[in-house]
Amino acid sequence: MSEIKIKVSSVNFIPVNSVFLDKYLPIARGDFIKVYLYCLKCGYENCNVTFENISSALNLLQTDVMNALEYWENEGVIRIHPEGTIEFLPIKSEIEPHPSLEFDKKVKGMFTDIEKLIGRPLSSIEYSSYLDFISSFNFTPEIITLLVEFCAQKGKTDIRYIEKVALSWYDSGIKTYEDAQNYITQREEKWKKYREIISYIKVKDTDISKPQEEFLEKWLYKYNFPVDVVKEACRICIMRIEEPKFNYIDAILNDWYKNGVKTISDIKKNEKKGKPKKRNYAPIPGASSNQRKYDGDELEKLLLGRSGKNEK
Repeated sequence: MSEIKIKVSSVNFIPVNSVFLDKYLPIARGDFIKVYLYCLKCGYENCNVTFENISSALNLLQTDVMNALEYWENEGVIRIHPEGTIEFLPIKSEIEPHPSLEFDKKVKGMFTDIEKLIGRPLSSIEYSSYLDFISSFNFTPEIITLLVEFCAQKGKTDIRYIEKVALSWYDSGIKTYEDAQNYITQREEKWKKYREIISYIKVKDTDISKPQEEFLEKWLYKYNFPVDVVKEACRICIMRIEEPKFNYIDAILNDWYKNGVKTISDIKKNEKKGKPKKRNYAPIPGASSNQRKYDGDELEKLLLGRSGKNEK
């Protein structure tokens, strides 16, 4: 037998990159994965489709299909050419699966919770960053979820901002979920005082800059002024210059701090000390009450002058 013939039955499956499964199954929305796989199937079958075909086949809105394709293009998985061709690109493994986390239900649950908190799917960069919080900061999935919730409540869901907050938590010595809760509680108590002051001067907390926050920190926690004392300084500032200038308020509070002012009553005492003393005036001998009055020094000069005249 000189030749061997080999027969293979038709293949009824499409190959899916294992890196795609490792990298995107835990983080991408289910609808987006459906669109990716369906388009991949059409590509292997060499058939042309429209947005309407895809949305009808997958029971999705056309806008959902477009959002999915845009997501995959941003992830570098596909390229959409101007003429309408969708090109599937090689998927590089940017994230090495952590052996102890690859099938960890807590971590997968963490990613699901984060997507709900920020209202959108996570990118591969975000996925990598959150895993880095676990390996570099020793944060648990519960701490990271609380971290994202804390940022989301402030309207901050950008990963760069979240990374800065994560670093701040790490530098503050947060190691447990309880540490994180206590940190948030203390910060909220602090900002409750801040808001009382800035609302008094009609400034929104979202408009407070870092230097202004440092002023508030100084007045309340370095000088230990009560909120009502700081508000009084604000009132005086507005009364004098008709606008709340933090530098001006700071100058007032610096002066009060140097003079030992601690309460509203101390402010009144300090004002009395600062007023110029009234000088004692003596009437000219023999002068009527309507005549000019002189102080002690002027009277002495006047008398000395007169005595000199008498000696001549």
